[in-house]
Amino acid sequence: MEKGKIRIIGGKWKGKKIPFSIDPKLRPTPDRAKEMVFNWLGNDLSGLSCLDLFAGTGAMGIEALSRGAIKIDFVETEKNFAHNLQSTLKSLKENTNTKVYNEDFHKWFNQIKSGQIYDLIFIDPPFNKDLIADVFDCLKQKKVYSKETVFYLESETNINLNFLDDEFEIFKEKIMKKKCYRLLKIKTT
Repeated sequence: MEKGKIRIIGGKWKGKKIPFSIDPKLRPTPDRAKEMVFNWLGNDLSGLSCLDLFAGTGAMGIEALSRGAIKIDFVETEKNFAHNLQSTLKSLKENTNTKVYNEDFHKWFNQIKSGQIYDLIFIDPPFNKDLIADVFDCLKQKKVYSKETVFYLESETNINLNFLDDEFEIFKEKIMKKKCYRLLKIKTT
């Protein structure tokens, strides 16, 4: 199988390239977009607990680890992607404060312990599957966030965001080609 590489753009592993198997189901966040998002988030993520939903290569969660995050839970349905991610984390010697869940996000949300709060949640589902509203419903039901949590949402540009209702608001947004990158937070009244 053909191999690709993702590059870590900041933190302790800056410049390190991580191999992954090219697959039509996989859509790694481009370096330029990753750099923009982490400029928005800040270079120092020390002490943060993160959730990487639809992790794929794990690029966003690994980037957060490189920048000081203390815990990352990766959720990935595809068995080979989850296996490759586990191998990558092992090669980085970062398998103590990380966990890879090889399961559907619904199943993961159904079994998560109450009281688990994440500071930063990466959401990058497959495009054109109408999963984003469902993900936010699960987030709201399980309340795995606090009023300070930041949500990263990567999606196609033509999605309906009415599901954000009165609880979430977009505070950063950029369209690059046919993808949209957003940061969201809990609305304050």
